[in-house]
Amino acid sequence: MVELALVLPVLILLVMGIFDVSNMMRISLGLQHAARMGVAMASSGAGVETDGRSPGMIETEVRNQLEPLGQEVKSGAVVSVKSWPGSDSSGSGTAGSLGGPCDTVEVKVAYDYPALEAFLAAVELFGGGAAASVPLTRAERRLNEPWASCN
Repeated sequence: MVELALVLPVLILLVMGIFDVSNMMRISLGLQHAARMGVAMASSGAGVETDGRSPGMIETEVRNQLEPLGQEVKSGAVVSVKSWPGSDSSGSGTAGSLGGPCDTVEVKVAYDYPALEAFLAAVELFGGGAAASVPLTRAERRLNEPWASCN
């Protein structure tokens, strides 16, 4: 019985860790998918004909793609858009810009994943522990389609 008392907490923590890492990987893949869909919309020139093409439109699309991950992820994610002239994406780029035809555009999605949230909540009951989070960042870059003549 003493052996069980010594091993069981470690085993429970190990199982909780496996579930937590699995959930973190699921959210990371969801962020990657949302970034990919956002850059696909950004590079397609959607909204050019109606003057509705804006980083806000891309952010809305990314947040719609984050919907299956839950409200906490959808509202806690930070979406940023950046572009570079032409196909050379060296340098800092222009933040908040979708670029023009044949420019490079990047959509980045960042989220701070609260690691071992259930375990830390239990530790706080006993007077210790600090909130730990794992920063997850996923980005996608593409060349904008030539919806008008390229320079």
